[in-house]
Amino acid sequence: MRETTTKERNDILSTLVVAGMVAAIVVVTSVVRWFETFTGEGVSVAVPFAGVPADFAPADGLPETTVRVTEGDVIAEGVNALSTVSIGASIIVSAIAWLVVIALFGTLALRFLRGRFFDPTNPRLLDAAGWTMFGGALAIYFLDTFGRNGVLAAAGLGEFYPSSWAITASFIPIWIAATVLGLISLAFRRGIRLQRDTDGLV
Repeated sequence: MRETTTKERNDILSTLVVAGMVAAIVVVTSVVRWFETFTGEGVSVAVPFAGVPADFAPADGLPETTVRVTEGDVIAEGVNALSTVSIGASIIVSAIAWLVVIALFGTLALRFLRGRFFDPTNPRLLDAAGWTMFGGALAIYFLDTFGRNGVLAAAGLGEFYPSSWAITASFIPIWIAATVLGLISLAFRRGIRLQRDTDGLV
């Protein structure tokens, strides 16, 4: 364990402040998403489209122009219970997963603040954050798929199959970030072993 410098302490405190702000944003956006999803008109989900042509007026008083829609919200009533629960669970799981990841990074920052850089607990925190990101994104992917399919069926679009790539693309950065955290955890473990070897020589 070593004492942190003033610059390191300021950087870590800034990270903790940002983490708190991001946590608040996660909560607010999750609540907003909930009310935008479960509306008085029915259950709403975002669906990717392969450039469907549609007439669109950019603003009041402007002429309509033909555009190609690549994503839109589909709203339907009478969505089956499984799909409705899946959509709600997706929102909740997403919020919980991000809050857990933020809490793990916050814990890691606090340990750094106390000078515990090469400590066996740190790579375990990184592993937990990585697996939470990976597993959370995977769970959300399947929950969204169940929910979307139910809304499309209730809207009479049961035969429409959205582009799997358009749906998967938004999850790829999260899975890459989770993999990177695993590599950083490996580097921490190597650093811990090197520090132990160095301490043993002193």
